[in-house]
Amino acid sequence: MFDARIFADQVSPAAKPKIRVLFYTDLIGFSGNGGFSLGILRDLILANQPFFAQFQIDLINRHEGGHAAKKLTSAVLGGYEQVWFFGLLQSNMPGEPENELVDAEVAALRTWMDAGGGVLITGDHSNPRPPGADPSLPDYLNLGRALGHRVPRAGELRVWNDRPDSSIEFSHNTHQPDPWGSDINNPIPNDLDPYPQELILRKRLGRPHPLFQGRRGPITIFPDHMHEGQLLIPERLPVEVWPTGRGGQPKPEIVAHGTDKRNGQVYGVCSVYDGAAAGVGRIVADATWHHYFDFNLWGFEKDGEVLDRLTEFYVNLTLWLTPKPVKLEVNAELLYWLSRSLSVRAVLPEGFRVPGITAAGLVREVAGQGVLDDLVWPLEGTPSVPEELLLGAVVKESVAALGDGDFEAFDTAGVVERGLRAGAEEYAAELRTALGDVEGLSEFISQGIR
Repeated sequence: MFDARIFADQVSPAAKPKIRVLFYTDLIGFSGNGGFSLGILRDLILANQPFFAQFQIDLINRHEGGHAAKKLTSAVLGGYEQVWFFGLLQSNMPGEPENELVDAEVAALRTWMDAGGGVLITGDHSNPRPPGADPSLPDYLNLGRALGHRVPRAGELRVWNDRPDSSIEFSHNTHQPDPWGSDINNPIPNDLDPYPQELILRKRLGRPHPLFQGRRGPITIFPDHMHEGQLLIPERLPVEVWPTGRGGQPKPEIVAHGTDKRNGQVYGVCSVYDGAAAGVGRIVADATWHHYFDFNLWGFEKDGEVLDRLTEFYVNLTLWLTPKPVKLEVNAELLYWLSRSLSVRAVLPEGFRVPGITAAGLVREVAGQGVLDDLVWPLEGTPSVPEELLLGAVVKESVAALGDGDFEAFDTAGVVERGLRAGAEEYAAELRTALGDVEGLSEFISQGIR
């Protein structure tokens, strides 16, 4: 992995922005439980946090200390920028009436998510309805449904009440065959082997989603599993639930697919909702928590290429789900760092584009495309101005503002606003020049040909 410690002496004197992540579970911890645990995931993320931010990862088990003893409240949620849901239970049960989120928790989550809180929603395949559960419930209930199905917006992005299940006939099997010809319908050795599944990435303008953009190219692998769950894109997206921003209504989309090696069927394994484009929190939905569990990570060589690529995804995920206020703090750190970069300073006299291209390359190397996107355009929607113009203008403003090295007086919002305006004006001037060059061109061509 890229060692961000080499930049430790180049960050600002201010405290690094803290990105606080809560793993919320019902039966899952950091260790034990036969590998249905999250310790490796936590350790990989913390060991590879970027130089411009500080990660904190906590785990709360809903039922530690008694049934539903640790519910989600506004006070709990206020301590975190994002929540990753890793539930195992399917429903409320006799004697366990609050396995599922209660109304007060749903309301607290909605307020927190509307204010920018990010969510990773996971689960797994479905099992038959547990004996003793409400008989009006569907015959098949998804593992993780109890915690997941009522989470605002995010709960609509997975199938909770139907197959696929764990049977061979109705399962979603993404196991990558191993060289020994093991039966891919068995978890062992397939879940524990060093062979990940290959992903099919959805691309836009030739590039995959920022979650899957690594420093050495696209991240095209995930841990595999023999019976994953299923993602869902809602047929209706009412604006009272899925709000509209200045650039329109952002919609959830599947950005990565896996393939069933038995029959070639393709399934969605990861979807995203860019709520930031409408002023609310972002969401990532995953077909299975097996893409994160120790059980499915044990087989990959420590410091090997597969685990390094997966770690890039986990860090990208942490950064992408971070809400806007903390992203602005991250932007301030990055602008300070870029303003001190000798590579950037060497090309500052060359307008906006060249410094912007140089700065963008540096940010991609240390932070990834998702962080670069939010640095270039920390507003709703998508910019119509080329990113190198915008970033180059903002970086030049940053260098000017930090001329005396006083970071405490650095007005990030003012610097970014002036830079974006300058970049937009430069682009408008370029377009006017281009328009002037082509005006009358038709008549000139006709005269020249005749």
